[in-house]
Formats: sequence, C-alpha cells, structure tokens
Amino acid sequence: MQFYLFTFVILVFYLLLTNFFLKKFNFSLDKDAINEKHKSLLRKDSSTPLAGTFYFLPLIILLFYDLDTNLIFCCAMLFFLGLLADIKIVTSYKLRLILQFLLIASIFYISKEIKIDTRILFINDLMNYDLTRILICTFFFMVLINGFNLIDGTNCLCTLNFFIISIFLYLLIKSSNISFINHELNIFILSLFVFLLLNFFGKNFLGDGAAYGLGFLLGYLLLKVSLLNNNISPYFIANLLWYPAFENLFSILRRNFSKSNNYLPDNEHLHQLIFKFYKKKKITERNFLLSSLIGMSINSILFLNYFIGFNYYNNSIIQIVLISSSILLYLISYYYFDKKLG
Repeated sequence: MQFYLFTFVILVFYLLLTNFFLKKFNFSLDKDAINEKHKSLLRKDSSTPLAGTFYFLPLIILLFYDLDTNLIFCCAMLFFLGLLADIKIVTSYKLRLILQFLLIASIFYISKEIKIDTRILFINDLMNYDLTRILICTFFFMVLINGFNLIDGTNCLCTLNFFIISIFLYLLIKSSNISFINHELNIFILSLFVFLLLNFFGKNFLGDGAAYGLGFLLGYLLLKVSLLNNNISPYFIANLLWYPAFENLFSILRRNFSKSNNYLPDNEHLHQLIFKFYKKKKITERNFLLSSLIGMSINSILFLNYFIGFNYYNNSIIQIVLISSSILLYLISYYYFDKKLG
C-alpha cells in the first residue's frame, strides 16, 4: 500500500512538472490549426497541454519493455507520430493514416501468433493466411486508435474510457489466473487515474500521440489475454472497444453521406452534439464542467455495459446483444440531439 501511495505522489509531481514545462516553453499545446476549429467548441483558451505522450510514453517503456520489444517499438512510434501531429509537423491526415498502416502492419507481420478470433469460420480461415491476417488486424487497430483520438478533447471521455477498460483488463487477468503484467498493470491504472484527475478540470489532454499509443497498447493487451484464455469470448473484447471504433466508423459513413471531407475533424460527433445541446440550455457557464459531466455520463453508460458483459465474458450471444443494444442507443441519441439542434 505504501508503495502505491508513494508511486501516486511521484506520478502527480511528474505530471504537474510536465504540464509546467510544456506551458512554459509553449510546446505541444492544444492550439487550433487550419481546419481544426472543432477544438474551440469545448474550451475558451488554447493553452491546454497535450501532455499524454510526455507523461505516458516513458511509463509504458519502463513498465512493459520486457513484454515484447517489437510491441513497445511500434507503440513508441505511434506515440511519436501522434506527437508530430500535436505539434503541427505532420498535418496531413492521409500521410498519418499511411504511416499508421505501415507501423501497425509491421507488428502483425513480425508477431505471427497474434490473430483476431471472430468465431466466424470464414473470417477465421482468412486468419490462416499472413496477408489477410495482417490486413484484418491492421484495419481493426487503425479504426480503434483513430476512434480513441476522436473522443479525446471532451474531459473525462477518452482518459476515463482508458481507465475503465484497463480495470476490466485487470479483472480479466485476475479471474483467469493468468500470470501476465499484473504488477505493471496496477501502476499503469494508477497513472491513468492521476492523469484523469487533471483532465477532469481540463488542465491537460492526451493528444494524438497518447490516443494512438494507449489505444494500440490496450487493444493489443486485450487481444493477447483473449488468446491466453479461450474461455473469454472475443465479443467481450469487442464490447470493451466498440465505442471508439464505432465512433470512427460512424463518422466516416456520416461524412460520406453528407459529402464532407473524411479526413478533417468536425463538431458533429455525439459527445459534441450533447455539449452543444446543453450549452444552449445554459446548464452551466463553465465549459470544463459541462465537458466533464458529458464525458463521465457517457462512460457511466459504457461501464454498466462492460460490467454486465464481464459477468458473462464467456457468452458470445450476450456480448453481441450488449454491443447491438449499445449501438442502437448511440444511433437513437445521435438522431435525437441532431434533430434538437437542427
């Protein structure tokens, strides 16, 4: 207990120090760039540090360096790629997607034992061929990490989602009696909690780097655990990760339907529609508080879904029902708030 208390204090000091130096040197701050006016919707200033890469990357390397060298290298490169986007060096979304594809495909090319079990015979057969296995896994992870990036920016939405998913990853490992990153995962969860405390007040955000890196890491660890325990339904893993993935896919379809540019961010995501609706109602003048309440509310619903799913993590039918009902709730909510604002 004393160890974790000491670690908590160190992490708080480290994060505060990181935020201080980023603001002091005006580096990696959440500033609007051309075609990125969506950020000003949720906050009035542009001096919020995108501290995720500087805070989490050293911790990830320290905690998981002996887990899989290739995994950590790919994860670090995704952190770095996102950081280049955060500091406006890589501004092309198309270039970012190409680099993501190359990085993620390389890890699945090297790690030939990693595959996605869908319990669908036709797709599982495709996993027996390297090319199709790499393409399917790469597509899944690209959808996932970009989905996490889409929900970063609303307080407590992305960070709290990472935190909750990590807790259920811990519970999966514990219930399966798997000796796998147990101690390291505890510290990782604690680091997310520290970041979440400041994120509640809008004092920092993950940024593209941490959204990519952490999203990839958690997706990979969940996939690894499911392969270590065949009793875990792959659809429970999908249940834990459906929200950011669906947010991304739905945004692509929505923009195609409206003939908008698929690569540019906008203010039409569900969490942003909810924000605009309640901002119009003048619930509170404090943007950070409204943003935090929305992030916590969405994650409360997700937590309930995850909790039910965890109690039946070996039952694919229940997981599919939970995912389907969650997507239906998302679509109904989106239609409702879009209509109210339209």
